[in-house]
Amino acid sequence: MTLAADSSLLRVRALQLPVALFAAVASLTACADSRSSESAVQGRSEPAATATATAPAPVAPTKLAAPTWTAYIRGEPVPAPQIEMGDPRTIKRILDEGVHRNQVMAHLTHLTQEIGPRLTGSTRLERANEWAASKFREWGLSNVHQDKWGEVTARFDRGPSSGAVYLKRARRGSEGEAGGAERDADFRKVRDLQFSTLAWTHGTEGPVRGRVVRMPESTEEFEAVKDQLNGAWVLRKAVITPGRTDMRGVGSSMSDRVLAKHGERTGTATKDLGVREADEDAFDALRAELRPYLDAGIAGFVSSSRDDRVWTTSVRRWRETKAEDAPRDIEVSITLPDYDYINSRIADGEDVHLEFDLRHEFVTGPFAVYNTVADIPGTERPDEFVIISGHLDSWDGPGSQGCTDNGTGSSVTMEAARILMAAGAKPKRTIRFILWTGEEQGLLGARSYVERYASTLDKISAMFVDDGGTNSQGGLSCTDAMVDMLAAATAPVNDKFFDSADGKPLRVNIRPSGTRMQQSGGSDHAAFVARGVPGFFWDEIGRAEYGRGWHTQFDTLELAIPEYLKQASTCSAITAYNLACAPGLLPRWQTEPAGEGEGGERRRPRRDREAEAASN
Repeated sequence: MTLAADSSLLRVRALQLPVALFAAVASLTACADSRSSESAVQGRSEPAATATATAPAPVAPTKLAAPTWTAYIRGEPVPAPQIEMGDPRTIKRILDEGVHRNQVMAHLTHLTQEIGPRLTGSTRLERANEWAASKFREWGLSNVHQDKWGEVTARFDRGPSSGAVYLKRARRGSEGEAGGAERDADFRKVRDLQFSTLAWTHGTEGPVRGRVVRMPESTEEFEAVKDQLNGAWVLRKAVITPGRTDMRGVGSSMSDRVLAKHGERTGTATKDLGVREADEDAFDALRAELRPYLDAGIAGFVSSSRDDRVWTTSVRRWRETKAEDAPRDIEVSITLPDYDYINSRIADGEDVHLEFDLRHEFVTGPFAVYNTVADIPGTERPDEFVIISGHLDSWDGPGSQGCTDNGTGSSVTMEAARILMAAGAKPKRTIRFILWTGEEQGLLGARSYVERYASTLDKISAMFVDDGGTNSQGGLSCTDAMVDMLAAATAPVNDKFFDSADGKPLRVNIRPSGTRMQQSGGSDHAAFVARGVPGFFWDEIGRAEYGRGWHTQFDTLELAIPEYLKQASTCSAITAYNLACAPGLLPRWQTEPAGEGEGGERRRPRRDREAEAASN
């Protein structure tokens, strides 16, 4: 343990001693401080002692934070631990700026309304990177740059897309024409569809309209309808599992079908399509099942989600795929209510047609992909860091604006930076702000960061990510050894913001988890935790339902809850500033190889599992 850490520990333990002993402990901590960079003497050094020197004046002990804040540990209010943190006057200015002049909604509005969804490698994401960097520079941050972590072979940009249901009715010839023979037909548009398609696949070349044919369930049924399949949209039977609302399986199954048809169309071997060896037999069977539809010349498949949401994902090996090699076979995922409507009209004997206009654009690259980085340099220990972050990329399904996943976290990160600069904060350590990209495809930007900057990881006190939607930053899970520092760091923001629905104050609850760092939330912090760096995924507390917008068409600005985001941006600023001014770094925990002890029992983060199929 370092001398600075010893000093901090003595201060905390002093609070548990009788008052009569406190002065002695304070003197001891001051003595320890005078031998380290945490000097209690404000920038002065004493002359060397000599035989004739007079007795030196007593060294003034470091002033402890006044016990004016209330912390919450295990849900219970306690006086904030008396650990030296940031300057109380600066903390007051941060709170004033965050409460009264907060601009987080302005950032989020620009991101969602002017830029929109931000798929990794897309033109929109590049615009977002550049816009964020320009704002960091405008606010006066240092070292603002785009930190390249990789390339994509081809850029995928999703343009305006539409889908609709049409009913076909015969139009008879005018009176006097022999027999009133049918001459042509009228198509009446009766319903707009909510839908999604896979990223990094080709779309349509203009609107494509075709009859809806229910997918046959036997060879006999296929033979009966095969003459109707050319140019038709084939409606797959919905698979609904009672009680299951998880959307991920829908996207994975759709990706498999598109890839299977692509393999059949191009003659590509299954092993060369990124399919795991254990799944090759099942995939070959899927190819054989879909081959007749490819030969029949269908327009594409139409499948159903499990409810009124549609979930967007991508095909495998998107990053290495050339534009000319991307799958051209189309499958459209529609909502369950839209599926039910179509099925009902078919059952009523209507001649139902669907029309889709899918404007997918590929641009040959390669194109760089990067994280956006900006710093507030530390005044005393600039080579040590507290990181505040969110991921800037999102999925790009039709209708989505990339709001709660994760425009909110990106805007919170940016506003935390603006608040600190407006408050004139001068942290002792560097506060680094990072807007990650490639998160949705498997934490790519963050994983590259910890690999490329491995030599600096031991200088990171803490890394925070805001990626849980629009709720407030309501807590942190941490090791027992971190509790006091995190409680002291977050305490000033407690009871400063209130829920507009019920008037209750918003608070940050510190949750001890034992001696090991527990993994929670599948976001960019996981890359740091895996390397032994304290990485935190904020507990998001509030009335918002994260799953409503997560990767769906409902991820729009309307989901944002302003008071929660104002609290989150101010909390991020306060926490970062306090930890950047603390006596030492947050304590580490003992790491173990995967498969041993507690570390082997943890489930892989959600996005690790999601990304596996997309990146294989």
